[in-house]
Amino acid sequence: MINKHEIIFTLPACMGGVASFNYNIINHSRLIKNFYSKVILLKSHEDNRPVFLDNFNTDEVIIFNYSDKENQYYVQKRLNKLLGEKPGAIVTDNFLTINAARLFSNPKTVFHLIHDYFYVNQTIQLGNMVDVAIAHSSFFSDAVFASNPNLFFNRSFYIPYGIQQLNKFPIKNTSTLNLVFIGRLDEGKGVMVLYEIDKLLKENNIEVNWTIIGKGPKKEALLQQWQSNNNVSFYEPDSTLEVYEILSTQDIFVFPTTFEGTPVSILECLANGVITITNDLPGGIRDIVKDDIGFRCEMNNIRQYAEIIINLNNNPGLLKQMQHNCFDFSIANYNIDNNADNYFEVFLQYEKFKRKNKNNAIKMSRLDRAMFPNILVKIIRGIK
Repeated sequence: MINKHEIIFTLPACMGGVASFNYNIINHSRLIKNFYSKVILLKSHEDNRPVFLDNFNTDEVIIFNYSDKENQYYVQKRLNKLLGEKPGAIVTDNFLTINAARLFSNPKTVFHLIHDYFYVNQTIQLGNMVDVAIAHSSFFSDAVFASNPNLFFNRSFYIPYGIQQLNKFPIKNTSTLNLVFIGRLDEGKGVMVLYEIDKLLKENNIEVNWTIIGKGPKKEALLQQWQSNNNVSFYEPDSTLEVYEILSTQDIFVFPTTFEGTPVSILECLANGVITITNDLPGGIRDIVKDDIGFRCEMNNIRQYAEIIINLNNNPGLLKQMQHNCFDFSIANYNIDNNADNYFEVFLQYEKFKRKNKNNAIKMSRLDRAMFPNILVKIIRGIK
């Protein structure tokens, strides 16, 4: 440990694309052995999202519990203590970590992960508190650089993401078309319009099976919406392995999302030979979903979704060819064993990228100051 670089990953403790992204680059990099590695899972008392359960292959995994109603000065002081006093790398996507590092003059180099436009705005707000910005979409990497070319020259990187690949193309049952949705069950992911797409398919005498994978606030509404249908199944898998077992039997990923960065779900579907139909959103979707492996639709045009599904149902040769294209494209471009090392090659240059001069931490609210005891702030903010 004494002779190793130190790298700290911080991320929300909940299931989702962010956790899967970190899990995959950590657990599949051969270069991580050059670091003493630590994962800090941030668990807010107010966050009720399902907890990420897969095991990180790191030297340490720590759950950092806190409340949004605490004095954030003391929250960040506790967090910075876990970040450590040695030089090295902090890899994160969240304001809490970056502000903690800057507030307490942490010596580590900050690598900010950019997943979508929310994080682009966050990077712009943080300015030179961020040493390096890394996006897994060329669009978002360009957006960061364009926001301040002088500040982010040679510090904004596009590094394609990757996921675990299968050894061979999975066997699929083509007697009935299998449609899948995977993602958080909320309005923004488009899960509530799947039922409308199914109605359009039925009007055209197209029978399909639906598999809806995920958890979220719309689960009960979905169960009620689909209660009279016998062609749908719901799953809440606890691991990537379980997700792959389900995806291997699917034909088409129907994903009418309205806000995305680089969806891990699309990459997981590619690896399992599943064709994606999604909205034509700027970002990772346009990097990944090409004409011969998927379809990008006009926003909110569910009839276009139905027409594509009908066409693939009526053309089994095209369906099969595109599925094999997905599988081959994934192996060639999104092999996590190769792509994860591309991230760590940048992390290993933390000394080169460390800024000499940084802004102070962003000013917090009046209650988030050292002069106010944490217990007093919690009482004022009404924490139970």
